[in-house]
This record gives sequence, structure tokens and C-alpha cells, in this order.
Amino acid sequence: METLAPSHETSLDEANCEFHSKITGFWNTDNIQGYFDAVQETCLPLMKARKPIYASIDFSDFVPQDQATGEAIRDHLQLSQKFGLQRLAVIGASALVKIQYKRLSRGITVDFFEDHRSALTWLRDR
Repeated sequence: METLAPSHETSLDEANCEFHSKITGFWNTDNIQGYFDAVQETCLPLMKARKPIYASIDFSDFVPQDQATGEAIRDHLQLSQKFGLQRLAVIGASALVKIQYKRLSRGITVDFFEDHRSALTWLRDR
């Protein structure tokens, strides 16, 4: 990773009820809200239709976050469940990010993958 500057990309595969994202860098409680807003905006068609949401997030260039940001992520994950999040595939996370994310995502069906193909296979195995 060349920089710790936070960035993200989001997309929706509405036919498969899938949200896909790539998030990079180091975030804080001020700028992480922009990512949460993008997630909500991207997932809005599924939320309005009250469809389940199956998500994959590429964490290849994401670093462990400070405690306050981690708590914001945990709160967002809990809220996401209320709006239909069913499964979450985490791709390319470092060992430290995996440890942090396992703690933050308690109660959510989440698994960790090294590549997108394996993650999509798992997401679609319903």
C-alpha cells in the first residue's frame, strides 16, 4: 500500500442482491461517515424493496482502525443487519484487520477470503 489516505468504491448487483465495496487506508470517526453514506445510497434499491443484502468488501489495502473508528464500524454493521444484511464476505484482509473485524462483526455471518471468486461463491451459496 502506497498511502494511508482513505478511499472507497461501491457498486450494486441488484439482480443478485449484492453490494460490493473496496475500502482502503486509515479512517477516523469524521470521514468514515462518508463511506457509510455511500453504502446506504448504493444499497437503497434493495432496502426500499426489503430484499436481503449480501455484501463483499475488499480490504486488501485497509489497515486496522483506532478504537473509536472500530466502534463506528461495529455500530454500522449492527444497523446494516436491521436493513437486510445477511452475509458479509471480507476479501484480502491482513491478519490484524481480520482479528479486529471478527470482534466488530459478532452476530453477523461473515467469512474471510483471499480472492473475489471464492467470496462470490460463498455469498451465492444460499
